[in-house]
Amino acid sequence: MKDNDLKRCIFDVEKEKLCEIIEPGEVIGCICESASEATGIDSSLELIATGSDKGCETLGLSCSTPDKAAISFGTTATVQFTTDKYMEPLPFIPSYPAVLKDHYNPEVQIYRGYWLISWFKKEFANKEIQEAKELGIDPEELLNMRLKDIPPGCFGLMFQPYFTPGVVMPKARGAVIGFSDIHTRIHIYRAIIEGINFAIMDGLKTMERRGKIKVKSLYVAGGGSKSDEICQITANMFGMPVYRIQTHEASGLGSSIVAFKAKGVFENIEEALESMVHIKDEFEPDMKEHELYERLFEEIYKMIFPKLLPLYKKNIN
Repeated sequence: MKDNDLKRCIFDVEKEKLCEIIEPGEVIGCICESASEATGIDSSLELIATGSDKGCETLGLSCSTPDKAAISFGTTATVQFTTDKYMEPLPFIPSYPAVLKDHYNPEVQIYRGYWLISWFKKEFANKEIQEAKELGIDPEELLNMRLKDIPPGCFGLMFQPYFTPGVVMPKARGAVIGFSDIHTRIHIYRAIIEGINFAIMDGLKTMERRGKIKVKSLYVAGGGSKSDEICQITANMFGMPVYRIQTHEASGLGSSIVAFKAKGVFENIEEALESMVHIKDEFEPDMKEHELYERLFEEIYKMIFPKLLPLYKKNIN
């Protein structure tokens, strides 16, 4: 922002209080002796600046253009893309600086994303935890296998994942609506997965509209991306292909890409991406299911929060 920008006048931080800014790929020093002794890392190794965790993750998923969006199925679920034009993903919410020079990462966060899976396991899935222990597998693996037993839309069960209020929704609460006598714990589990995706979809549609761009494909990372079932549900809900690369730890991969380019191993980022990022799995959308999800999103999900907001505002606890 320029010095006379209205939002800078309101929210300004004096320059002497700001951090020194350097470009990704710059060498900022070497590993010191004490750090070397504590970690076993060679003290002669250069320390190269790369970027934020999500910025590196987006690059590690090869999402370097605005038609490719990176979804992180982590404790905090996020969606972001890369653009060379500055934009606010939501009013008064700034974009993050991208790892790519002169680029930005608009992002929407769902603060209690896949933390909700841990919450569900703790509160409702003791049976699956014990059964998974006997089978020698993770409880999430067993729960994800059972997602196939529940139809899209969960027979009308809708989940809104705002368990922690956000900056733009300080009064938000989580909600589950549409219970009937046919619903089980696994219906709730699938509704959580769908609810997180609906919230991400809402954020992505808002960013597309504000940025006047169109996302055509999704790349996923984070713990939730290890599930084939979750990836397929995501493809069906968004109506576009979902790609999974060779690792769900894409943040470390993106950071390495910056470092290798900085050391001259690759001439540019594009060459590094071609060499280091490999699509392992592709999930094509079921467009019939997508039509159902679009209708649920437009006619029900988008209506839940504004209808419940007056009640949230009255909550005294």
